[in-house]
Amino acid sequence: MGDTGPESDPTASKRPKRQSTTDQSQSAVRCKYFVQRKKRYCKMTVGTGKEYCGEHEPTAAEPVAASGADRIPCPLDPKHSVSAAKLEKHLKICNARPPAEQKPYLVPGINCTSSDDEQSEAAGREEKVTKLADIPPAELLELIGKVSALYESAGPLIKEESPRHSILADELTVEGYGPQTLKHLVQSSALLGLAEQCDFLRPDTTFVEFGAGKGQVAYWLARIVETAPLARSAVLLVDRASHRHKKDNKIETREIVQRVRADIADLELHRVELIEAGAGRSGVVGIGKHLCGAATDLALRCLVRSGTSGTAVRGCLFALCCHHRCDWRTFAGKRFLLESGITRAEFESIVRMVSWAVCGTGRSRERQQEDDKPDRCGMTRPEREAIGRRCKRLLDIARLRYMERHGYEASLKYYVTSDVTLENVCLVCVKK
Repeated sequence: MGDTGPESDPTASKRPKRQSTTDQSQSAVRCKYFVQRKKRYCKMTVGTGKEYCGEHEPTAAEPVAASGADRIPCPLDPKHSVSAAKLEKHLKICNARPPAEQKPYLVPGINCTSSDDEQSEAAGREEKVTKLADIPPAELLELIGKVSALYESAGPLIKEESPRHSILADELTVEGYGPQTLKHLVQSSALLGLAEQCDFLRPDTTFVEFGAGKGQVAYWLARIVETAPLARSAVLLVDRASHRHKKDNKIETREIVQRVRADIADLELHRVELIEAGAGRSGVVGIGKHLCGAATDLALRCLVRSGTSGTAVRGCLFALCCHHRCDWRTFAGKRFLLESGITRAEFESIVRMVSWAVCGTGRSRERQQEDDKPDRCGMTRPEREAIGRRCKRLLDIARLRYMERHGYEASLKYYVTSDVTLENVCLVCVKK
């Protein structure tokens, strides 16, 4: 019988597949700009008759009217472009625009140093910074021995804690959340659980989330304030960047929340409107989820300075991370390090060694076992990881001593398990 199916046509498999109309239209409207950083073409669509999207449209050197070009570099920040016809409107809303007026709570660099650091600054000013690879092995081993001795002299350092707060109990059971979302929710729940253990969740309190980002922790704090209820309490978010899709926009009781765009280095906390207006509140509590490196030191100085300016600071909870981003100028524990015989140059080496603890190798376990040979100092990868952790804890001990010197009971706690995050240590400070 005459079979007209595809099996009967010997040339059917050789014919090129016809591109669908949808595929043709999609390929025709993609931007032709090659994004060097991503090693691919831009995936944005373009307007009719154009080859580039609005962001990558080539700009002309001559006036727009003469060239016909539609977009020009933004006068405030040439890293992005703007439609020439909408320039006036854009300048009013551009994130790069200078502030209309200097806010009273912004004082450039006020939290970078404090009065008790003057001697520390003088002692560390002339030290030379050297890469780890350029340090002789004997000298590097001597520094590692010094770090280990200081670590061991501190005794039992970190308490095992993995609390949870009931406000997130239902949220943590949502099946549709992926592992990354659940990871952040678990950390937020643990931080709020620690705050509950420390008796921070009380009425008449202003909760300040430093480095708030999209404000997830602040959102759940506000939920606690609304539902507990914590009468006459409020939530303040501090971040130097402007973020989209902020979680704090979903807080229904708007009078209990305020977001401040400020670098922590410049922030005089006691002069922020929400705290000034709440002069009758019993105190301020600082909180931060993974406040990177120097930002932790700036936040500690900010709280200490606010306490000496009349604000009742009850304490803080900071989930620590990114010790490699600590900076000598802003580091809160300089005095302890110098008294312990750690110079500025050695500090710079220590902040480089902390990466040994959490950065990994990027290789499979099999390759790690094959290639894990002692380095030029005779240390294996597990030994370097242990040293990296000790370096991180030494920096945290210096921070503890700084807070103790200013009247706080300070401790370190594992607020989540290491399978949630390797950066699972929280600095807890309670005013004596």
